[in-house]
Amino acid sequence: LFIFSADYFWDTVSRPGSLLVYIGCFITTFFHSPVLSGLLITLMTGLVIFLVSGIIVQLTGRKGFLVPLLFGTVFFALQGNYQYLVHNNLGILLQLACFYLAVKYSKGWLPVILFPFCYLIMGGFAWMFAMMYSIHLALKSLKREWLKIILIPGITLLIIWCLGEFFLFHNFRDMLVYPLAREGTGSPLILFPAMAVAVILLSLVAGIRIKIPLVLKRFEQYKSIFIVVLAFLLAGTTAVSRYSKVYAEYFTAEKLFYQKEYRKLNDYIDKHPSNNRLTIYLNNIALCETGRLNDKMFHYRQSPDGQSLFLKWEMYGEVLRRGAYFYYTTGMINEAERWAFENMVMKGITPQDLLMLVKCEIINGNYRMAAKYAAMLSKTFSYREEAKEYLGLLADTALIDSHPELGAKRGEKIEHDFFSITDNPHINVELAFSADSSNRKLYEYRVAYQMLTENYEGIVAGLPHLERLGYTRVPVHIQEAALVSRMSGLSLSGLGSLKIEPQTETRFNQFLQTFNSFGNNLKTAQAALKQRFGETFWYYGFYH
Repeated sequence: LFIFSADYFWDTVSRPGSLLVYIGCFITTFFHSPVLSGLLITLMTGLVIFLVSGIIVQLTGRKGFLVPLLFGTVFFALQGNYQYLVHNNLGILLQLACFYLAVKYSKGWLPVILFPFCYLIMGGFAWMFAMMYSIHLALKSLKREWLKIILIPGITLLIIWCLGEFFLFHNFRDMLVYPLAREGTGSPLILFPAMAVAVILLSLVAGIRIKIPLVLKRFEQYKSIFIVVLAFLLAGTTAVSRYSKVYAEYFTAEKLFYQKEYRKLNDYIDKHPSNNRLTIYLNNIALCETGRLNDKMFHYRQSPDGQSLFLKWEMYGEVLRRGAYFYYTTGMINEAERWAFENMVMKGITPQDLLMLVKCEIINGNYRMAAKYAAMLSKTFSYREEAKEYLGLLADTALIDSHPELGAKRGEKIEHDFFSITDNPHINVELAFSADSSNRKLYEYRVAYQMLTENYEGIVAGLPHLERLGYTRVPVHIQEAALVSRMSGLSLSGLGSLKIEPQTETRFNQFLQTFNSFGNNLKTAQAALKQRFGETFWYYGFYH
């Protein structure tokens, strides 16, 4: 998240290469708009093609189109992974630009003198230029240019040592390569290193000549048309090959979740079934927020260990920045705030973390901290409206209790303190529910986990809570689990005045009859049971 403030600038620009990261974050801000992001990627890819073409002209005196197009294609392919960061684009572009200027305009010592300053701006990416220029000098005349080749890295390494030893207090290795890192270059793993090596060896690649067969020379007048067609073919093929249906569906689901379009999210997952754990996790939260978790949970694939309901603490990967939402939904506001804050400390400021922190601080009544976080949001490009809403609430705190989200969450907040067990969120549910058995969402998650683990005694023991929590009917999946419990000899007297619906009894009898018709054979009965009862607790209990 890019914040337009002096504090953010000085916090970010703290060592060589960090200015490149800062500019990359600024450009990333505009990726919030699909149109702007498409234009920016097209512009950067076009610049790569232009610079590579210009370098080839300067080095060989002839124009080439195939090599620039191939460079542009690989560069475009890099954009196809969501983990790829924009400062990598800037790093590659700046090395090409510096090399182009060096071979076109500078014939003396100026590149050697300016290189340390380039390192201060571009960090580890500058070594790509150093190697490019050294290869160029060696090909030109190693006997005359050897001193330049030695001084370019020599002087810079001395500067890095001095900076790390006396001023910046980062270790030498980090100073040497930052912001080059495996994290942030996307996948496949080989693609970014391959692009970097190709850029470094551009002086050698430029010298490769491809002879055009005499037959094709008759079509020389159509060369421009051929180049355009080839460019579109390469771009189209790359876009199709880099497209991931799994990622596309997940990010669509995540977008609906962040927009609080919970029913639309459920409908989307109905149309695009997913095995992605994070997608199902968000979908379960959406079901709980709309009061349907125990009516529709088994319409979707669930994890028997509960990982589709709540996430275990992970310091790396995608879990940490999403785990807070389960705690926020179930009223464990302090734990939700902790997850959001820890993720922000680990991976930097994100809009979702800031929004979560603002909401948690408002719910907890810490208005001063909430105002601080909201003020940061107000200095962003895409989240000013949200900041305006929260700052308005903070200006008149009497409005908070009537707010449709924050007022409700304040009423659901768990006031009892307990030690959170991050490696086993189910224990947190039990601890919180023992302190506040009137929290309906906690009950829904509690019984959902009991169904996933087939804890029939726990399910039956929790039935008396239904009437106490204001249920006017027993959720469908709880009815299904209750019938299995009854077959096991457990009493359903805890239902009180609530009843198992006749249609559920009928469906259960049909389920058993279908199973019996296949000789009680799990394997042979599976297809028939899945077709008619695949969205029931009974099918899950048989085949999970």
